[in-house]
Amino acid sequence: QVVSVPTPLHDRPHHLFSPAMAQPAAKKAKTEEEEAVKTTEEVEEKAEEKTEEPKEPEPPVEHEQDAKPVKGPKITEPVAFHTSDTTMNVMQGLYGNILMPLTDGGLQYFVAAARGSTGLKSGRYAFEVKLIEIMNPADDPQARQRMPGPRHSLRVGFSTASSSLFVGETEDSMCFDMEGAFIHNKTKSTCSQKFGVDTVVAVVLNLDATSPNANTISLFSNGVRASQPQPLPDSLKGKTLFPT
Repeated sequence: QVVSVPTPLHDRPHHLFSPAMAQPAAKKAKTEEEEAVKTTEEVEEKAEEKTEEPKEPEPPVEHEQDAKPVKGPKITEPVAFHTSDTTMNVMQGLYGNILMPLTDGGLQYFVAAARGSTGLKSGRYAFEVKLIEIMNPADDPQARQRMPGPRHSLRVGFSTASSSLFVGETEDSMCFDMEGAFIHNKTKSTCSQKFGVDTVVAVVLNLDATSPNANTISLFSNGVRASQPQPLPDSLKGKTLFPT
C-alpha cells in the first residue's frame, strides 16, 4: 500500500505567489497612462494658446482728404451743360442742375448723355451726381423681343472734349456705372458696389503729381469710398478731362 505523505513546509519549493508582488507593475502602468493623458492635455492647451483668431486687415489709409480752400483765381463762368455737348434726348430742368432723358414714343430705348463745360488738367477735383428717379415707361406691346442689356443704366466719369458722349465706349473716356464696374474703351472691371436711387455718388479725379493717388479716379457713395483708386489709362494721361 502506497501512502502519500505530505511534504513538510520547510522542504517545499519557495514558489509562493503574493498579490502584493504584482502591485508595483500595475501602479507603473497606471502612472504611465496618467502621464500620457497629462502630456496630451498640455499639448492641447499649448495648441489653444498658439491658435489666435485672425485679425481683420486694417483699412488702407485714405489719401483723398478734404482740400484746403483755394485762394487763387477761380473760373469766371459756372459749370454748365451746353446743348452741343448733350444728346438730343436730354432735357434740362428749369430749377437746379437736373438732367432728364425723354422717354415718350420709343425714346426710352435711346441712351442720353451730357458733358460738362469745364475741363480739368491739373490738381484734384470731384463732381457729384444724385439719382433722383428711375422711370419705367411701358414697353411696346407689339415688340417681338425685349431690349438686350440692363433696362436702366447710369454712368459717371470723364472724357476728352472731342470724344464720344457715350462715356466708357472709347479710349478717350472712362467711367463708373451703377452696377459697380469701371469702364474704359468698352472694357469692364468690377471695382465697387452697386448704387441706385437717392444715392449721392462723387467721382474724384486726382491729377496732383504730389499726391500718392496721382493720375487716378475714385468713386465715393454717400461720402464713403466705394472703390479703390483706379489708374488713369495711358490714353487719358496729360489730357484735359471733362465731367461726363
